[in-house]
Amino acid sequence: MKPFKIALVNAPALGILDPWTDEPDFPRPSLAVLAAYLREKTEYQILCIDAKFDRLSFDRTIEKILDFAPDIVGFTAFTPEIKPSAYVAAKVKSANPNIVTVIGGAHLTALPDRTLMEFPHFDFGIAGDGEETLLEFCETVRVGGDFDRVKGLIHRVGSQIIINPARPRILDLDELPIPAWDMFRKAKHYWIQSAKGCPFKCHFCMNHNGRVARKNSVQKTLDEINFLLDNYQPEWIRFGDELFSVDMNRTSELLDEMVRQNMAGRFKWDVQTHVKYTSRELFKKFKLAKVTQVDMGVESGDSYILKHIGKGTNLDMIAEAFRIAHEEGVPTGSLIVLGQPNETKETVQKSIDIAVKINPQIPMFGIMVPFPGTEIARMAAKGEGGYINLSTNWDEYRKQVGGAVDFALISRKKVERMQFAGYLKVFIWNLRFWDLARFIWDYRIEGITILKKILKNGTGFLDMFDKMPVDYEAILKSEHTPTYDDMIFSREQWDIIQSDEMKRTNKLRPDLIKSQLPIKFSTAHAAIDINEQVLSSEVQS
Repeated sequence: MKPFKIALVNAPALGILDPWTDEPDFPRPSLAVLAAYLREKTEYQILCIDAKFDRLSFDRTIEKILDFAPDIVGFTAFTPEIKPSAYVAAKVKSANPNIVTVIGGAHLTALPDRTLMEFPHFDFGIAGDGEETLLEFCETVRVGGDFDRVKGLIHRVGSQIIINPARPRILDLDELPIPAWDMFRKAKHYWIQSAKGCPFKCHFCMNHNGRVARKNSVQKTLDEINFLLDNYQPEWIRFGDELFSVDMNRTSELLDEMVRQNMAGRFKWDVQTHVKYTSRELFKKFKLAKVTQVDMGVESGDSYILKHIGKGTNLDMIAEAFRIAHEEGVPTGSLIVLGQPNETKETVQKSIDIAVKINPQIPMFGIMVPFPGTEIARMAAKGEGGYINLSTNWDEYRKQVGGAVDFALISRKKVERMQFAGYLKVFIWNLRFWDLARFIWDYRIEGITILKKILKNGTGFLDMFDKMPVDYEAILKSEHTPTYDDMIFSREQWDIIQSDEMKRTNKLRPDLIKSQLPIKFSTAHAAIDINEQVLSSEVQS
């Protein structure tokens, strides 16, 4: 009997503008997780193709898929990856129309029916958590079953596109196997996720993993780290948790165990978290566990903006968290987004100034991207918040060098120039000249890209995509590009899905919601009631 085959694909980059996203040193974890789940449950032949990690061209990626001759090709894509994925799908379908294509990831989850309308080369879509839906979908394809019965699936019936009921999220991540890292070449870096989800409603984030943090147990997390250490000897393990210390008690226990098991110093590792979910005690434990860097969201240096973007922070809270981290000897990174609602030259300058004040090891200044499903996308589509000229060319949706939206109160060119100057100022004003030299070297490609765009007077950057196939735009030309109304509707629908999932979680696992309320440790943190009332009102209704 012919074996059932599925290829899981991360499409190639259009160009190397930002090596972190375009030429990563780690395999895509979502492919490894999906492959491990399918392998545990079935006897399928599975091929993982991470074109970015393996530095594959479009032609070579398509060739590898066709040589494998799969029954199904599954793609994963964030918004700036959706068009490259659609291009590969189109080429595969052109060469072998019998191959079934399915797309998953954050972009499809935000715009489920519109994605299939815009890109007819995707036969199906999978919204939300993909593990259970992909398995059920594959079995339905294999046996010729009824697609209407597969929760989380988007499919076609004639000229119509049907969105099936949402798939409930997996609440206990211990149910998932260790990712199938053996399906990739050995890497120096690995990206793991010990928790999924974040309780906040930041306007610039879709929060595609949900507003309830679902976690691996401490033991499962340690098992995954030890598996990597024993089998791959990585230089660096990066935690992809949206908010690493979301359950502060669990985080404390995990750090204690990392020290007890002598993991400290065996590899570099970094996390990102929220300033509300920190304490001196926790930073002391981070230090003992020899964390390489703790990134914390700052977002803006303007008090009014901070109060109104759903982040639940204030300037005192931010300054205190970084101050304590410095005192305890923990290296930090600061995450700042320029182009917040009604951003001006003055508020951008405040963001640069707070970065100088908190003096992180690595400052990071991104420029606002109105990703589908976010409140920012809704605002931009309605012409609110000082946003104008919203693009629906998904290739422009990039954080460092993009052009998805313009700003009414400050030119994009000015924001990009201040972004570039901000990086320099953090180091120079703090007399960190050697750190500046090292930063410039480490991020030279990103810096050159930003500088090129500035010298082009801020007009366009798509011609920097030197790996774009010559027939790329012709193949992807569509009469069904999403409208502004679609962007507004996307946010409204996503809010409903998030709220319903929180109510479900509160019935089944109220401990998950309780455990993600932060432990207050100072007056600065007690001064803000972040989302506790919001969480409470949503789950009780």
